[in-house]
Amino acid sequence: MWYGLIGLAALGVLFAFSFGFGNSFVDWDDMEYVAENASVLHPTAASLKALWQMPVALNYHPVTMMSLAANAALSGARPTPFIVTNVLLHVLNTLLVFALAYRLSRKNPWVGFFTALLWGLHPMHVESVIWVSERKDVLYTFFFLLACLSYLRYQSTHKTAWLVTTFGLFVLACLSKAMAVVLPVVLVLIDYVQGRPPLSRKHLMEKVPFLLVALCVGWMAVTIQGGGDFYGLLTVAGRPKEALGHEPFAFRWLVYGSFGFLMYLVRLLIPFGLSALYPYPPDVTQIPTHYWLGPLAFLSYLGVMGWAFRHNRRVVAFGLAFFLVTILLVLQFMTVGTALMADRYSYLAYVGLLYPIVSGFERSSRSNQTNRMAWRVGVSLFALICFYGTTQQVQVWRTTETLWLNALRYYPNDDQIHERLATYYGKENQLDKAELHFTAALADGTNRYRVFEGLGNVYGLKGEPRKAIDMYNQALRLDSTQGDTYYNRGLTKLKLNPETAVPDFTKALELMPYKDTLVLPQRAFAYLQARQYTAALADYDRVLTRQPGNAVAWHNRGVCRFNLGDRAGALADIRQALTLNPAYSEARQNLSALERLN
Repeated sequence: MWYGLIGLAALGVLFAFSFGFGNSFVDWDDMEYVAENASVLHPTAASLKALWQMPVALNYHPVTMMSLAANAALSGARPTPFIVTNVLLHVLNTLLVFALAYRLSRKNPWVGFFTALLWGLHPMHVESVIWVSERKDVLYTFFFLLACLSYLRYQSTHKTAWLVTTFGLFVLACLSKAMAVVLPVVLVLIDYVQGRPPLSRKHLMEKVPFLLVALCVGWMAVTIQGGGDFYGLLTVAGRPKEALGHEPFAFRWLVYGSFGFLMYLVRLLIPFGLSALYPYPPDVTQIPTHYWLGPLAFLSYLGVMGWAFRHNRRVVAFGLAFFLVTILLVLQFMTVGTALMADRYSYLAYVGLLYPIVSGFERSSRSNQTNRMAWRVGVSLFALICFYGTTQQVQVWRTTETLWLNALRYYPNDDQIHERLATYYGKENQLDKAELHFTAALADGTNRYRVFEGLGNVYGLKGEPRKAIDMYNQALRLDSTQGDTYYNRGLTKLKLNPETAVPDFTKALELMPYKDTLVLPQRAFAYLQARQYTAALADYDRVLTRQPGNAVAWHNRGVCRFNLGDRAGALADIRQALTLNPAYSEARQNLSALERLN
């Protein structure tokens, strides 16, 4: 019978998430992970090596990146194969949840079935599954659950090979996402729920290698989140970024973190109103009254969990502790990121809540056939609600626009959401919509430099350079370390007074030396327009060292040489420009003029 239940759960989950197979990449990490990541899209031996050395989006997860590169190698750059792979991994994870709940419940197929079904269909998991960038979530959970099952096998057989297998799976999970570091604690909880003395010397010593790996991976994650390169062992591409906040610890973060914890509990039973972003209140120093429910709920949760341990209610204690352990690291007790909570953080953690709930229903109705039928029908109805919610939520992730328009429904005055929508519209050249949302973000009292920079870009594209420069100035007053802002302001100044653009391009090069092939040609052109031919010639020499196929650079260097009295050099350069681009009309006209002079 249980084979049929497994198949039913897997098919239901696959069908629900298949509504998202036609989704596109979203401009929220997907560009960095896949769509604009040459190492993923065009894997070579060198690029694959780089994936093992380079954090992406402030995370070190080389196994995840290798899986994305494998996707690209097998099926190209289309989003559908990446999404399908995520969904298939999620289906496998659903089967693993079945196996785990089945084993923990002393092989009760109904506990395994309903735990897996509710977990697999829950709308809170759409973010982890349909968002391509969250490959790390479904992949680390896959190895994590396999490690739990392998450890259960070790408990029953006492064969060291199974413990070694568990350790190997743990390492793979950590290299897929650093959140896997909590597995050693989960293994202790498995000891407890299985009646194995969890704190005996022998059993604790088994966990020491796991703990050492967890500490190393955790320290690496903290270093990377702070913008570091883990003491030079990793390569940080581009300008260093960081996710950890600099604000000193304050009591309010306990309130916000515990309120996020409460909302994970609420969303388990009421999975509606889901958003890609759950922002803090506009003024974090003024805690809204209802947020104080968070500490009350958190302390109550700890109290119930403590009661369960004291009274040896193993299933309840295990489930509550599992949830707490697997979500504790992402509760916003520190200023990490800009959101109060995130759907994706519930992915593995909800196993801990669903298993004791389903197990409790099954146990309480064991002696009464009517009650057993009633709870199974009730849980099945909730599963149908989850199925419907998931089919709707996958549509929210259809495009960048649908994603942020949905978030705007729930948080219409949030400047971050307006900024993300405006950025999307700007890239789509829908400048009026971009201006509308950037202006709305300003009206919300934003202090985010990206809003001012984005509005500057819009004004520049709309042919309003003075308004654009004013926005760039305000952006730089908020953050003077942004090379892109200097670069964009330089491009705008180039249209008004080329000489004034030079310092901006110089500053951009200083802040973004890794973007020299982008910035240097613009500074060279600014020098050329300002008739500073010697400086322009030096820059074009550097450009052509890096970009020997740049026909415009060859032509412009030829112009510099002509104005510096080197006609032979000018002829050679402009002829090379035409060799590279025979349709280059300006180069052809200038070559004809030079040849007449000779």
